[in-house]
Amino acid sequence: MNLSGKRVFLTGGARGIGRGISEALLSKGAMVMFCDINPGTGKQTEEELQKQYSSDSVSFIKADVADSQQLKAAFEAAVTKFGAVDIHINNAGILDERIWERMFAVNAIGTIRGCQIALEHMRRDKGGHGGVIMNVVSMGGLGSSYWFPAYTASKHAVIGFVNSWAESPYQPQHGVRWGCVCPVSVDTEMLNMEENQIYDLSENQKHTATHKVQISDVVDVFMKLVQDENSNGALMEVSRENNGVYCRRQLVYMNNVSPPCFMDNLPFPGQT
Repeated sequence: MNLSGKRVFLTGGARGIGRGISEALLSKGAMVMFCDINPGTGKQTEEELQKQYSSDSVSFIKADVADSQQLKAAFEAAVTKFGAVDIHINNAGILDERIWERMFAVNAIGTIRGCQIALEHMRRDKGGHGGVIMNVVSMGGLGSSYWFPAYTASKHAVIGFVNSWAESPYQPQHGVRWGCVCPVSVDTEMLNMEENQIYDLSENQKHTATHKVQISDVVDVFMKLVQDENSNGALMEVSRENNGVYCRRQLVYMNNVSPPCFMDNLPFPGQT
């Protein structure tokens, strides 16, 4: 996919991974509107990126993705500004087991709602122009972790939702490509956690110290995936061990006897 001139709406874009993705897309000639719950940081990022690119190519709008009206209004603002949205990116997320219901509202419901809004806009069988829906998820969505059970569940929800749409027999008529980037812990402010924000924080920090990746690692993998037009339904791992590996979750029978189980790190069709 040639990103020049593509119209992008991204959630959680004021800092961290979201800002990194915005910068990478802008450098390829895309136009980006990003939303964030933090208006101060959002406006600062907008000003800095507009100086580097242009006021026409990047803009910020405040929105809480857990609020359905705010998220829909933000997406519609992007449509009004650009004429349409070609690439929708769900990136907003939080990690705090103490407020697990809020976490589900942001990570799972907010992301799924964003997908639904973008899909209705893009579907060719409903008069849209097609497009790409990308999700920044987590390796937590591919496994389990006692450090943050609710967070992990919120990410599993997104992957299940995305895979279901990607595998639809009507996907070709929709003209919408789906994908998920699944990083391990990323060196962002999210790692600056308080006690009880997750379980067994000290042990998690020891593990994270030797396994975390950088924002640039996630951005590089995201750019690879978003430009790959043959990647519908792909889950792309971002880790020190398997950076940029295509995966796809499938139900299989082990030895044709035991109940079906999830297998994640399977080669994506056509990829090695």
